[in-house]
Amino acid sequence: MFTSVWHTLLVATISTFIAFMTMLPVSYYFAGRKSRFQIIVEILILLPLVLPPTVVGLVLLNVLGRNDLVGGFLWDTFDFSFIFSLSGAIVATTIIILPIMYQGLKSAFLSIDHELVWAAETLSANKKQIFTKIILPNCWQPILAGVLLSFCRAMGEFGASLMVAGYIEGKTDTIASSIYFMVQQGDMRTAIYLGLINVIIGVFALLIIHVLTVRQSQLMRGM
Repeated sequence: MFTSVWHTLLVATISTFIAFMTMLPVSYYFAGRKSRFQIIVEILILLPLVLPPTVVGLVLLNVLGRNDLVGGFLWDTFDFSFIFSLSGAIVATTIIILPIMYQGLKSAFLSIDHELVWAAETLSANKKQIFTKIILPNCWQPILAGVLLSFCRAMGEFGASLMVAGYIEGKTDTIASSIYFMVQQGDMRTAIYLGLINVIIGVFALLIIHVLTVRQSQLMRGM
């Protein structure tokens, strides 16, 4: 049971970090300007939000499988495979939470008062200074809220992760997959325990999100 909890926290943390580092520059770029390629990029990013997770998992299976283009190259060159491994679960979970991370970060950047940015530009501040001294200090709360929401979604990922990583006890088991298979095996007690652990972590994260959202609203009204 504790192995599945550890795996869940590990997968959720790494997936959230990868999604954050990937979507930070993308969301910042599209929040500040319009591009003719924006609709194409956003469709690709947001597509997992409207697809069943099992469809996302199916696509990844046909890309990362040992007999497929990317998966075959990795297997032949590095003797490595994402299939039936925690690495596969991380890839699947990252793809699933990308839309949430992107929307959260983009909304945070759009909430910035542009007069602050213009004032900094008139004082000859460069782009790095504007981002680190103006943007981040004024929107870190909604950014953190978006990261936590993505983390919660990552903890609950099941369909795509199961398709790619499978369920191997002690190796690729997570809370979500363990609950499913515990119920299948009639071990309701363990399933309930795992569910409670997930609920407690989720409630704690959502409380933090609520506090951050309230503080940001108060800050915006104060301005």
